[in-house]
Amino acid sequence: MNTTDQTTPANPTATNRLAGRFPLKFEAAPAFGSGSMPAAAEPNFAMLAHLIPLIVWFWKRKESPTVDAHGKEALNFGITAMICLWPLGFIAGLLPSFIARILGLGTSILSLGCMALVIYGMIQARQGKLLRYPVNFRFIK
Repeated sequence: MNTTDQTTPANPTATNRLAGRFPLKFEAAPAFGSGSMPAAAEPNFAMLAHLIPLIVWFWKRKESPTVDAHGKEALNFGITAMICLWPLGFIAGLLPSFIARILGLGTSILSLGCMALVIYGMIQARQGKLLRYPVNFRFIK
């Protein structure tokens, strides 16, 4: 009989299933209160780092390792989404009407999926977990 706990993964990167279909990876973010920022304010700034990473990361990255980690991940995801979705929208504007509508619909669905991931990352950041966005080019390390 195996007595190991099946709920705790052996490695520090845990895999969670969003809606039972999409594997998402989480890492333990740096602990709240490990920087010069008050521990009570850190969860809020970690959440905001997913929503507006360009502003929050530049503003608070030196005060909190937690905000720095969340901001880098979210900023990389925003850059990746822009690199992938902007050319699709541009190409859709050059194509005939029917094809452009289909490509525009696909781009809209992908954009909504990106926003859903950002919201889910915000929720997990509040709990001290760092969401590793799927298909994310890590330009900022």
